[in-house]
Amino acid sequence: MDSLPNQLGYLLLDEDGAVIASNGDLENDERIGSIIVKMLRAAKKQELGLGDAKDGFQRMTINYPDHCYIVCLSNKRIHIAKRLVSPSSEVIA
Repeated sequence: MDSLPNQLGYLLLDEDGAVIASNGDLENDERIGSIIVKMLRAAKKQELGLGDAKDGFQRMTINYPDHCYIVCLSNKRIHIAKRLVSPSSEVIA
C-alpha cells in the first residue's frame, strides 16, 4: 500500500475488527483498531454502516494536536490512516 508523505501509519481491518494489513506507526496495532471499532459501533449501532443500509456514515476523523486518524468504511473493510498534522494545514473556523 502506498503512503503519503505525511502518513505515519495505516491499518486495514475486516468488519469484525481483525487486522488484515498494517504499516508504520499502526503496524499490527490491534489496540487502536479495537478502540476505533468501538467508536464506530457507538456512533452507528447498525452494522457500522457496512451492511445494506445506505444511510450510514462513510468517514470519521479523530483529531489530535499533532496527528489525526482518518477512518473510512468501504467494501466491508475499515481503513484507518494516521496522518501528521502540520500547523499550515489547520482549518480555522
